[in-house]
Amino acid sequence: MIAYQQKIAIVTGANTGLGYETSLGLAKESYTVVLACRSEAKAQAAIDKIAPQAPSASLDFIPLDLINRDNIRQFAATFSERYNHLNILVNNAGVMGPPHTITKNNLELQFDANHVGHFYLTSLLMDKLDQTFETRIVNVSSLAGKREHADIHFDNLNFEGNYEEGPKFMGVTGLVAYSQSKLANILFTMELKDRLEAAGKNIKSVVVHPGVSNTDLARNFPVVVKILAPVLLLFMNVSKPAQGAESSLYGALNPAVKAGDFIGPTGKGERAGAPGQVELPAKASDKALCEKLWSVSEELLDISFL
Repeated sequence: MIAYQQKIAIVTGANTGLGYETSLGLAKESYTVVLACRSEAKAQAAIDKIAPQAPSASLDFIPLDLINRDNIRQFAATFSERYNHLNILVNNAGVMGPPHTITKNNLELQFDANHVGHFYLTSLLMDKLDQTFETRIVNVSSLAGKREHADIHFDNLNFEGNYEEGPKFMGVTGLVAYSQSKLANILFTMELKDRLEAAGKNIKSVVVHPGVSNTDLARNFPVVVKILAPVLLLFMNVSKPAQGAESSLYGALNPAVKAGDFIGPTGKGERAGAPGQVELPAKASDKALCEKLWSVSEELLDISFL
């Protein structure tokens, strides 16, 4: 393994919101940033905005659809053809609050895109991350993953028959399923940390959350919610995407970050504020739960990972 001088990062969901701001921040640090997203047009628009702000950076696009297994494999193959190593993988892309949707993988959309797709992508990129120098995997979770109702519903991962139950925001349903996917990001990080350490890999697995940030993550919400949201946000402690992305950049770049750290805003309620170490949910220390999620994820993908 060689300590290559070129610094390379992948950011999923890089064309908008937190992903765009994370890509911009990495580009300003002279990283070659691979924007991993579905739309080439939107990725190119993001590249055109980033380039003048980070003239020393190299920007690339490789299409990625996290609920398409063939596409994830193609992404990894294309990346491997273009690059010989990877310094930072930011698993950022996400979907929140869509109508109850079962993907072609027979999984609830949020769990498939937010967790399973990133689990698979990470497994396929492991050889590029495995270097003599330190590399990092940054999983972007959410405050939703810390809520009391957040759990992994192994007996009904797809929320068949109860998707609309549980907490709602202005009538938006599916938030318990969203919390499940975001808790999965945390549990994945913890088990990945343990397995990387056991394998002697020089790869740090960390998890972050942006607090409450005004992004387009809620693009699947009903139109009436989208209309009223800007008014409501005026009365809430909500950060802009650039501020929300500070947690991701801290997790990716700060030399003091340790494997298994949880980075988020340190202001009141972790809604906004300067990034720093925040408390993990109790379930993150449940080793049996972490191992079970890992095994189930492997079974869903028919793979063996670490």
